[in-house]
Amino acid sequence: MFIEMTMNSQKIPKKPSPKNRKNLLKSIFNHFLAVVLPLIGLLLSVLIGPPFTNTPLLIFIPIIVLCAWNGGFSAGILSSLTVSILVNYYFLGSHDLNTFLFPGRILQSLLIFIEGMFLSFILENGKNQEKIRDYKKRELELSKDLLELEEKNKKYEKEIRLRDEFLSVASHELKTPLTSMLLQTQSALHNIRNESVAHFSFENLLKMLESVENQTKRLSRMINDLLAVSVLTIGQLSLEHEEIDLGKLTKGVITDFQARIDKENVPIVFNAEEKVIGNWDKIRIEQAISNFISNAIKYGDHSKIEIDVSHHKKFAQFIIKDNGIGISKAKQKIVFELFQRAVAPEDYKGLGVGLYITQKIVNAHGGSVEVWSKPNSGSKFTMKLPLKPPALITAGAI
Repeated sequence: MFIEMTMNSQKIPKKPSPKNRKNLLKSIFNHFLAVVLPLIGLLLSVLIGPPFTNTPLLIFIPIIVLCAWNGGFSAGILSSLTVSILVNYYFLGSHDLNTFLFPGRILQSLLIFIEGMFLSFILENGKNQEKIRDYKKRELELSKDLLELEEKNKKYEKEIRLRDEFLSVASHELKTPLTSMLLQTQSALHNIRNESVAHFSFENLLKMLESVENQTKRLSRMINDLLAVSVLTIGQLSLEHEEIDLGKLTKGVITDFQARIDKENVPIVFNAEEKVIGNWDKIRIEQAISNFISNAIKYGDHSKIEIDVSHHKKFAQFIIKDNGIGISKAKQKIVFELFQRAVAPEDYKGLGVGLYITQKIVNAHGGSVEVWSKPNSGSKFTMKLPLKPPALITAGAI
């Protein structure tokens, strides 16, 4: 026990890290050079002779600068001290130790040492200034990276919040038609089981089945939207191009909405030029048009909806206009973004992903979507589709 406590109380010296050992060895080597290089310089000056023997600083000053630059201020001081001693002994008079300590020679040696020290200081300061500039540059780069990370973090936090809101809305919206269908089915089963055939109302059963059909269609559209969002998020939207008449396709979508149009009492004016034909993915374009019409009915405030399909040289144009609640200028920038809505979810039901899906589908065809709107003055959406999508032109399929 006592031995363990004694061992624990003693501080075990930590081994220097490889980086520290490397720095230590480098420092020792630089200081070694600070002594050796002046000696080599002395040997060279003696062998070469004039002008180095007459002006020895011609060779010693570069040596001091080299030592100070590589080894730092301390190496520069050591090199300056070595040079001043060598110059005093070999170049400032006879090589006699009695004259080595003469005040005049000591003063000249001191001046050489001070000059070397000054050069070392200037070089060290210059290196420090360069390091400071590098640090400031690095600090600026890190600040920019930090700002980018903060922006990305805010973006991700916003996306997570919007995703959570979307999931909350989606779960509610999916549950609503399921609950309605369940109640209608339970009511129909109750009537069939508890009423005699003579008193059974076929008309009520038909209404229930129609309601179930409508709710099923609504549920199917929402599931399709969710699947589309999933596909678009991972960037795997594949298109199957075929020759389509945009006018006929639009008319078919309007027919699918007829029950809802009659229920909402929404007048629709449809105009289409003859044979607006292009090569597109029928199911995707049908989904885009359905989203446009669904939005117009939902936010059109029971006003007239105008749909126009036309042909313009190399592209087809689909325009849908309503006179409903409209969209503010600020909201127009975000209505095509994922999980964004121009209205409060508690005011209008829906997943709020229709326009996002629509824009992605149109962009995948090489087209574009534009919106014009004013609050309480309606909205106009314009979809432009190239008759020959870029992918097919590149492939030479058309």
